[in-house]
Amino acid sequence: MIFNERLKELRKEKGLTQMEAARALGVNYRHYQRLEADGNTPNFSNLVQIADLFDVSMDYLAGRTGRREVNREMRHTVIFSADAAVPAGMEERLEQVIAAALSEEGVGLPCEIDVLMTGDEGIRQINREQRGVDRPTDVLSFPMFELTPGEHPGREDADPETGLAPLGDMVISLERARAQAAEYGHSLEREVCYLAVHSVLHLLGYDHMDEGPGKQQMREREEAILGRLGITREGAE
Repeated sequence: MIFNERLKELRKEKGLTQMEAARALGVNYRHYQRLEADGNTPNFSNLVQIADLFDVSMDYLAGRTGRREVNREMRHTVIFSADAAVPAGMEERLEQVIAAALSEEGVGLPCEIDVLMTGDEGIRQINREQRGVDRPTDVLSFPMFELTPGEHPGREDADPETGLAPLGDMVISLERARAQAAEYGHSLEREVCYLAVHSVLHLLGYDHMDEGPGKQQMREREEAILGRLGITREGAE
């Protein structure tokens, strides 16, 4: 696979042995050997670590482009707020996942997304006030633009002061996410990452309010993006 070949090439260019590369990435030697072996793909955390170590883009590692350079101008901004306890490292993880989801959807303009992490009562209040639905849910999305799938904000939509397109708001109930993670048998982090990708698609115009083609299209994009990130809903880590 392209990833395995490029990882091996980058390591050799940097003059590292497999043991040294494993140490630099903070993984054990056998795990690193598997990363270089044909047919093995990294999880999202490993992909981020490898891209940082060798200063290349994740798209290059995944074989989606021949350009190694990181697009340093493409910096999405995620503004977090919370009225519930947020596990350490979760905000950083969500920043990575949201940016990756926007990249997978081909969004070529830096965007700003506001993310509120709350509990069931908090999301219930917002659901009631904004949608007239008096019950908690796992995630709510409030898009700034009326987009259709495949359509993206243009430069005319960007804030002239920041250069960022305000894509919208995302609200996640950590309480509901924790319950669903236990139900599905995987980690809280995995469930929250899934909900974030789901919400990003809503902000980009995807919908699933009926059982028709729109719902199927959204589900297919969710699975494709999560698969690219090495995140699946089945099984615990």
